[in-house]
Amino acid sequence: MTGLVLWVIASTILLFVGAYWVYTLEKRLKTMEERYQKILALAEDTDQATIVQLLTRLDGQESRISKFEAMLRQFGLILPHTIQGHSAIRYSAFENVGGDQSFSLALVDARGNGAILSGLHSRDDARVYAKPLTQWRSSYSLSAEEQQALGQARQMVEGAPSDAGS
Repeated sequence: MTGLVLWVIASTILLFVGAYWVYTLEKRLKTMEERYQKILALAEDTDQATIVQLLTRLDGQESRISKFEAMLRQFGLILPHTIQGHSAIRYSAFENVGGDQSFSLALVDARGNGAILSGLHSRDDARVYAKPLTQWRSSYSLSAEEQQALGQARQMVEGAPSDAGS
């Protein structure tokens, strides 16, 4: 008796699965029929010259798309090497000079390559120093202000807080 119950349950499940499958096929068929009717209506309203004109325009669009794809590939090669993160920190480098005239400026690309420029302003003169960056690191030691500028530039590129100079 239990074997018969199992067959009834299995048959019922298969019946529902089959009914659902037929339902989805009917929906898809209806959608395709609607699209086909639209295409037929378009074909009846247009003549062969119009279709040729549309195909010619379509070919022109393909060449334009090819040009834009080539430009996009070129931009994809160039973009990682452009400045994508920057930060400027102003500070007073010396006790006897006010006004936060000294600065550290970090300029980096997507890979952390770039430079840090620092300008130190004193009463007698101003000096500017440049330190190269490769993958977020410099071969020269960085001051606290330079590390802060680099950290802010890295945050701009990566979108998350980071430890500068680490």
